[in-house]
Amino acid sequence: MDVSFESASVESASGDFQYEFDHKRIEMLAQKNANVNFAFTLHLKTLDPVVVETAVLKIAGEVTAKTDCTSCAKCCRALVVAPDYRDVSLLAGHVGTTTLEFKKKYMRIDSEGDSVLRQRPCPFLKSNRCSVYESRPKLCRNYPYLDQGNFLGTIGRVLRNVHVCPIVFNTVERLKAELW
Repeated sequence: MDVSFESASVESASGDFQYEFDHKRIEMLAQKNANVNFAFTLHLKTLDPVVVETAVLKIAGEVTAKTDCTSCAKCCRALVVAPDYRDVSLLAGHVGTTTLEFKKKYMRIDSEGDSVLRQRPCPFLKSNRCSVYESRPKLCRNYPYLDQGNFLGTIGRVLRNVHVCPIVFNTVERLKAELW
């Protein structure tokens, strides 16, 4: 397995970590570094889970503070959202319709049998902002899932989002710099 990789995020002369926010570069580096990211996850699983979780929470918090999600909103354009029953009820109320009408207008059954939002980008994305923010689905509220606990148990989901979310990408890059 080739584990050579091009680092996207390096320390500057001042010692500050340099984050990557260019979407095209993030996609390219995420694809190029897929093998090293997989190898890194294997390494993480050899470490004390408390050490890993503490580092993830600290780093993800710092990265999130430096990230303007409204300048990106790639998650709203790229990911499929599967609202649960409570989410559908809240969304229907927010848009002023019944849950049945909401499902007919906005949802479909995917190939795995899950009820998901019908279109991508999300129909509620307006000018890179969520027009139903107060009622957004739980999946959206929790994205990118870095502060949910059990990071090592959800590392596969994290890797699937490295190319989508600058927060995930930069957190993983910084974790590699600090823990590998």
